[in-house]
Amino acid sequence: MFEQVLLDVARAISVQVPILIPGIFFIVAIKKNWLAWSNKPIDFGTGLFGENKNWRGAIFYIFGAILVTYPMHLLSLSQAWVAPVFQANWWLLGFSFGSAYVLGELVNSFIKRRIGIKPGAQPGSIVGKYLQAFFDNADGALACGLVLTFGFNGEQSYLVIALFISLAIHASTDIWMRKLKLKKK
Repeated sequence: MFEQVLLDVARAISVQVPILIPGIFFIVAIKKNWLAWSNKPIDFGTGLFGENKNWRGAIFYIFGAILVTYPMHLLSLSQAWVAPVFQANWWLLGFSFGSAYVLGELVNSFIKRRIGIKPGAQPGSIVGKYLQAFFDNADGALACGLVLTFGFNGEQSYLVIALFISLAIHASTDIWMRKLKLKKK
């Protein structure tokens, strides 16, 4: 029983890698202004998602997830601690991972813009603040979890754990981005 829990935790951590590594490079790209030409709003300035959702982020997350998924695929063939979903077509899995993460972020931003929350702003109610904080940290992870569950038969045993780990990772990267002055409070 304990061994299975440890295996599920290890697999949950492994499914973070295709988003975590591109996310770190994305933070560096913002700081160093890499791919500045792609720092244009995905919604072409219409306000559909807000100015913070840009092509640079989509490029880093989608292509980064594809690149990171390949070594995870190779590891999954011989290492039990790597989630079995990595045994799928690595290119399709990586593309799906990155695209789902970006789509989750866009859906969250779209909803916030529709209910009148401006980029970087908070809702007025305390309940709204907590709901927004949860979805700001969980949007991409939830989308990735849905893709892994329904598109790649991911196991719930480690995907649920992965959601909680991703919440902690996302919250810590937000703190890191604030310290680097890349994100406002």
